[in-house]
Amino acid sequence: MLNKRLIAGVMGAALAVTAICPLTSFAAKKKEVTHVELTVIEATEEQHELVAACKEIIEVDGLKFKDMNANGQLDVYEDWREDAETRTADLISQMTIREKVSQMQHPTFVPKGDGSTPNYLSKWSKDEDIGFILVRELTDLKDDDGNIIATAPEVAVANLNQVQAWGEESRLGIPIIISMDSVHGTSYVEGATVTPHNLGLAATRDKELVAQLADIARQEHIAVGARMTLSPEADIATEPRWGRVMETFGEDPDFVTEMTVAQVIGFQAGSEGLNEDSIIACMKHFPGAGPQMEGVDMAPIISTEESLQEHLKPYIAAIEVGLASVMPYYSIPISISEIAALGSKETLQDLLRRDLGFDGIIQTDWGMIWGIQQSKAMWGDEVSEDEAILIGVMEGQVDGIGGESISLIDSMEEMYGNGDITDEVLDAACHRILRAKFQMGMFENPYADPAYAVEYVGNEENQALNLKAAEESMTLLKNDGILPLEAGKKILVCGQRAGDMDSLCGGWSSLQKGLTVAEAVAEYAGEGAEVVYEAEDLDIIREEAAKADVVICAIGEASYMHTSPWGPDTLEITKVQKEMLEAVKETGTPMVTVVITGRPIILTWCDENTDAVLMAYYPGCQGGVAIAETLFGINNPTGLLPIQMPRDMESVLNQESDIAYDIEDPLYDYGFGLSYE
Repeated sequence: MLNKRLIAGVMGAALAVTAICPLTSFAAKKKEVTHVELTVIEATEEQHELVAACKEIIEVDGLKFKDMNANGQLDVYEDWREDAETRTADLISQMTIREKVSQMQHPTFVPKGDGSTPNYLSKWSKDEDIGFILVRELTDLKDDDGNIIATAPEVAVANLNQVQAWGEESRLGIPIIISMDSVHGTSYVEGATVTPHNLGLAATRDKELVAQLADIARQEHIAVGARMTLSPEADIATEPRWGRVMETFGEDPDFVTEMTVAQVIGFQAGSEGLNEDSIIACMKHFPGAGPQMEGVDMAPIISTEESLQEHLKPYIAAIEVGLASVMPYYSIPISISEIAALGSKETLQDLLRRDLGFDGIIQTDWGMIWGIQQSKAMWGDEVSEDEAILIGVMEGQVDGIGGESISLIDSMEEMYGNGDITDEVLDAACHRILRAKFQMGMFENPYADPAYAVEYVGNEENQALNLKAAEESMTLLKNDGILPLEAGKKILVCGQRAGDMDSLCGGWSSLQKGLTVAEAVAEYAGEGAEVVYEAEDLDIIREEAAKADVVICAIGEASYMHTSPWGPDTLEITKVQKEMLEAVKETGTPMVTVVITGRPIILTWCDENTDAVLMAYYPGCQGGVAIAETLFGINNPTGLLPIQMPRDMESVLNQESDIAYDIEDPLYDYGFGLSYE
């Protein structure tokens, strides 16, 4: 067990009660890290590890336990010798209706600018004892001069431990599941291992590598105190216009299934459900959101009864290896229901629970109320917020409710009092949520060690594997012999994507460290080389291109989350980027195109007019280095396209959104990729 090893490393061999490096918080005015003491009982062959911030340690039968409800006695749910089902049932029997409703809440928080934990989290955690919290933007704490006071992993532990300490102060001392929308590594912690997006990982065709990266993500999450990732993304990219193609493993249903199952096993530390080394894998977006109508995010899912079976494949396989959580989407799955998946009885209770046999946590996507209201409005039906809540809770029977106001606790408690919400539904939801917490050992130790987090998160070994993934993802689409580049040349690097670290990481990330494409090219260009970078000034680009031996043009879409900057109406490169490419072409200088994107874009002009085309996807924080190494021959590109690349928009408009490989005469087909050897 990870935390057990950490505590053992701090404590030494003897069973003891002591205070270790205390739980971190921050002074409100002065930017500095302070700590609150934790009491630690080290694990032995007979004794389970215990870590507490405020609750007393009691001794029964020569063993020690946390007195979570502070009654001075050992309750069944406090007894780590009992199984998770037994402990869960006992805890539920002691809970009020409000406490049960609170367990279903999954709001979001971002640390304050000084790195401290917002005070409202004390109410959420201590007074309400909510079940989950999603955290984002865990970045370095700096002084006014930009000097680092505490790195992001320490800031993360500071905040997340504080949340758990407040949760421990609650009446029953129930720990809180901290989650991240971490779809490509530990992406909301600055300096962590932020991998290529799944589309890039799919190009590696390396299932073992993907499993290793998922295992690193698991350990980094635990190191900072997070125990749930809102991934893997199991959607199948059959609609090329959809912005979230970047999060998928491409358009082959069987391959997507293999890769997502590998991630589930890596996240959950095995194939038999949750254990004390797990983080919860939350697979999304059920029942398969790839077929978004006309590529518009949150539009209806237009799979047919037949094609739906292809889009369900990853879920069926993941459930067989103990998948702990599923996230339904805002969209209406037309072949199943007339309401958003996250509130649909037919989708969640009939298909997911009954037909597929899923007994884990149903965690809604963020904004259940809005999602249900907008889906009903498509059919001309107007429903109130209260009606939408009851649809989600009583018809969809969801467990975790993402992104709503904490006032939802008041609303649901009132609905229960009115007889609109039943004990059966509340108890079932709480049972699944609490069972997961017991299975992961969170009642014994929900805390993280700041020193270990600083040492482990984003360490050299992890980043080396991350670089390997970025290197293997590089997909060479064209090469007229210009690549690999010779060292020592005069090189112009142009395009906004070449100077933007966010573009390398892609969406669902906080600020990350690393070399941009332009910086990495300068680093690898060799002795005597001259590298000039210009983002967008066409006059300068023409002037420098004419003097250069070779020009590297970086094109593609800037970082985004749901909807791409170009929108779903076109996959053509922008007018600005086309003018840049044409300006270079006019000079006659050899030109290499580097494509940074999260979905297939039309590269016909580049294929016809440039000397080489390198597809880099969104390659993560090591992406700049991987691109430069590939351009200079240090890395031999071996990536293979996990999607079709269309030749024109007409072929895109003629394809079916729910069917794989149906673009007629693609410019580059699924599985295409060149190498130097």
